Amino acid sequence: MRLKSAEIIAAYDAIRPDFAQTGSPRLAGGLNIGAQLHYQLSTDPTLRDRTAQIVTYPQYWGHRLTGIAATDVTSIGCHTDLWSPREGVFSTLPAALAIEGKIARVRKSTEVLGTILPDISQATCLPLNTQVRAGIHDSNASLYPHILTQTGSFSVVSTGTWVIVMSVGGDDAPLDPSRDTLINVNARGQAVPSARFMGGREYEIIQQGHPSSPSDLDIADVLASSLMILPSVDPRTGPFQGRQMQWSGEEPDVGSGRRSVALSFYLALMTETCLQLTGASGPTIVEGPFARNAEFVAMLQAATDRPVLTSDAATGTSIGAALLMGGRANLVQPVRSKDATGLAALKAYAAKWRSNLD
Repeated sequence: MRLKSAEIIAAYDAIRPDFAQTGSPRLAGGLNIGAQLHYQLSTDPTLRDRTAQIVTYPQYWGHRLTGIAATDVTSIGCHTDLWSPREGVFSTLPAALAIEGKIARVRKSTEVLGTILPDISQATCLPLNTQVRAGIHDSNASLYPHILTQTGSFSVVSTGTWVIVMSVGGDDAPLDPSRDTLINVNARGQAVPSARFMGGREYEIIQQGHPSSPSDLDIADVLASSLMILPSVDPRTGPFQGRQMQWSGEEPDVGSGRRSVALSFYLALMTETCLQLTGASGPTIVEGPFARNAEFVAMLQAATDRPVLTSDAATGTSIGAALLMGGRANLVQPVRSKDATGLAALKAYAAKWRSNLD
């Protein structure tokens, strides 16, 4: 008898480990690998017996190159439901799915998986002794250069369509899955409390294709009038899910400098909320397009009351992947931003934004 989707979902919910064990929130669209595996095994009863080994995505390519099957700790630990990141072991789910012996060996990202196969060598003209490393998940590839170069506690804010906050060495704050928090696992196998929201998408929604560079007068006016965007521009994600966006004050025209300032401040305060949720301490390193947004950086510095560093690296994922082969001598260090002017006014604005959420 063919199972209905609702029955499959209910069956998965019955065996899915708690967030406290996995640090993995329930994600829509089958974005938990455990849910994908459960669905496939439920709809094809012969699949389990026909499966030799299960690998994560980077290691699919590693297997194609070397013939060696593996998983890596960053991929198996990224909202899969299959891993207990604080303990560094599988969760209860592989046993519940009866696939304990089928998940390929979990390796550190820097481990040598093997050397390339003869046909790969022939097709690429690479020597047979060319090494292939285990591989890494994309978010953790961006984090890896900072893992190598930073000391003490710090956080990385990776900006793009998603704003991803990853806090290293901070307070062990309890995470709330209803606020889009999760635990990643870094290249060294360490648990990294994380949070996210669709900041880049929210930027596009508010700007409507007409961004504007604000003047000093625009900034002063927004601070003086407490013109604000209150969450959430995209209510499907982030720390204020289900809450509908509203303007505090009259909505400025599209393409105006005041609209850009209010948006930059909103995005910074959403980011600061994510940093709080993940127990962040120490400096905050901002990567991606928001690192070039002066109003975002100034408000983030004021709201966190901690140093903000910006990185010009446009290829953090590629750099992190390349560093798996070793070496760090030529890494460009993030630059500490100048102390924000009008710090008292920025802090007062941040405090009022927070009070408006109560």
